[in-house]
Amino acid sequence: MARQGKAVAYATAGGDRIEILDALRGFALLGILIANLPVFTGWYMMPPDRQAALAAPGAGVLYDQLIKFFVDGKFYTIFSMLFGIGFTLQLDRLEKRGAAGIAVFRRRMLVLLAIGFVHMTFVWQGDILTLYAALGLLLPLFRPWKERSLLMLALFLLALPLVLVPFCSWAGIDLGHWLEEIGLQIVQAVGGPLLGSPIDYMESRDWSAFAAWQLSGLPFRIEHLLVTWRVPKVLGIMLLGMVLGRRLIAGTLLTDRKLLLRTLVFGLLIGTPASLVFALDPKVYQEHWSSVLGTVPLALAYAAGFVLAWPKAKGALGIMAPVGRMALTNYLTHTLLGVLMLGVFFGIAGKLGPLETTLVALPIIVFQIAFSRWWLARHDQGPMERLWRWGTYGSVKTR
Repeated sequence: MARQGKAVAYATAGGDRIEILDALRGFALLGILIANLPVFTGWYMMPPDRQAALAAPGAGVLYDQLIKFFVDGKFYTIFSMLFGIGFTLQLDRLEKRGAAGIAVFRRRMLVLLAIGFVHMTFVWQGDILTLYAALGLLLPLFRPWKERSLLMLALFLLALPLVLVPFCSWAGIDLGHWLEEIGLQIVQAVGGPLLGSPIDYMESRDWSAFAAWQLSGLPFRIEHLLVTWRVPKVLGIMLLGMVLGRRLIAGTLLTDRKLLLRTLVFGLLIGTPASLVFALDPKVYQEHWSSVLGTVPLALAYAAGFVLAWPKAKGALGIMAPVGRMALTNYLTHTLLGVLMLGVFFGIAGKLGPLETTLVALPIIVFQIAFSRWWLARHDQGPMERLWRWGTYGSVKTR
């Protein structure tokens, strides 16, 4: 009960959840896993001659092209969109209960920021949680904005690299490569060796060397986020998610087949040719115009297709809903399993070709589906979600 006119904030109970969003989130996690596996197994770190020794002629190139076309950037785009939707839904529910929604959301982001920082520093340099939490703290600033203004700003942020990438190249502006030197200084400061590349640390079977390299993750990760223009892209997609969240609350999103079909068709028409250019050029990355133009439309087409298929394919697509309900737990489990694959533990890094790297995803996916279903049959949310709730509310209570 509220006291003295102030309502008590409670965490979201399981009954408040929207199953299709959980299933789409689980689908996005599957794609993120597939995108990260070539990093976990060291495939992306190996020079061409070593890759050629692990794959049939042309198989390595084809694998890289398929990952770039179908996977690269698409699934964290969906996840970012769902993050913006979740922000809108959470504030709506909290404020309907009379709670201070913005204050609760900020605490929630600060806890996520702490989890992400620990994850980035001690587990995996490719962490995305820290970026989500940092940008999430900005979202309340945009809540008063009208839908049209949010959409215009989102479009501006998404298109920004098209102008600034060539400008920075012309002007000789280095956005983040200078941070590499700071990372190397951290390795030396903690007594670690300076090896040639990440694959060398992964294959060293030397825990202290790997730990020293891992501690240098913060500057290296910031560098990567800056040079790939991930910050404006993720914020832009979150703002788009805020608009979609408002329409979801109004009940006009999931039933708007016209909007969903347009998103699917135009997403494919725009995203497919641009993503094909991106995939066929091995020298370009996510800051390239082909990725900027192709990734988001194709990702939105994936999401729209998922929602359109849901009524008739709920039985099949719904198996990912428990995975999505435990998204934080399952994402962190991905990286823990990924680190266990590295040379310092099982000696797998540098030994798997494209086929084996892809097949590694299957037991992980099956395990996470089974474990998530088992866990949620006994608990209202995953173990890391429970910790997140406790850090946010000082309680694990729901209503």
